Amino acid sequence: MKIKLEMKKFRLFLIDFIERMKQEGEETSEAYKILIRYVKGDRVSKEECDKFKEQMIDVIKILGIGIPYMLIPGSSLLLALVVSIAKKYKINILPSSFKDIMDK
Repeated sequence: MKIKLEMKKFRLFLIDFIERMKQEGEETSEAYKILIRYVKGDRVSKEECDKFKEQMIDVIKILGIGIPYMLIPGSSLLLALVVSIAKKYKINILPSSFKDIMDK
C-alpha cells in the first residue's frame, strides 16, 4: 500500500513538473518574440523589457540546474539538497514557475 502511495505522489510530482516546464517554455517563446521585435527595431514597452529580463534569468537558472543534472551521475540527489539549502538561505535558484515551491 505504501508503494502505491509513493507512486501516486511521484506521478503527481511528475505531472506538476511537466506543467511548470511547459509554462517556462511558453514564457521563453514570448521572450523570443519580444527579442525579435526589438532586433527589428519595433517598439518594446518597459513591461515587455522587464518580462524579457526575468525570463532570461529563468533560462540561465534552468541551464544551471539542468546541465549538471544530466551530466553528473547521482545529481538528482544533489539537486534536492542544493534546492533545500538555497531555500534555507532564501536564495531562489529555481525558475519563476517554481516560485511557490520556494515559498513552502
